[in-house]
Amino acid sequence: MLTHLFTPLEVPALIAGKLPQIKCDLPRDGGQNSIYKSIQVLTDYTQRMALEHNFKMVQQCMALVEKLYDKGNGLVKNAIENVFVFSFSTIMSRCNAVEWRIVQSYMPSDLYALYVRQVLKSKC
Repeated sequence: MLTHLFTPLEVPALIAGKLPQIKCDLPRDGGQNSIYKSIQVLTDYTQRMALEHNFKMVQQCMALVEKLYDKGNGLVKNAIENVFVFSFSTIMSRCNAVEWRIVQSYMPSDLYALYVRQVLKSKC
């Protein structure tokens, strides 16, 4: 049985459906870079929610990213790995230890493992 994988063209609508408050910021053109722009909008929103201590919304964003990553095609996964996961360092640098632990507790384990590998690779 074949499972449908989300394509880059479907991602903005999926994000807007779960987070209507950022719908206006999502790209509408469907161009080649729109998947990266969509994930960047989601990333920026997640960071803002973490800094505002809206951890319930951070949890919702992380769950959405996990769904997009698990059911996304290769381009969707690549955008999440290179934009969203890469942003974890920025979140960590702006949070205190307690805030970071809370944010970290909502991170999908697969994406946190990717983040750890990115950090280790950059330390070479």
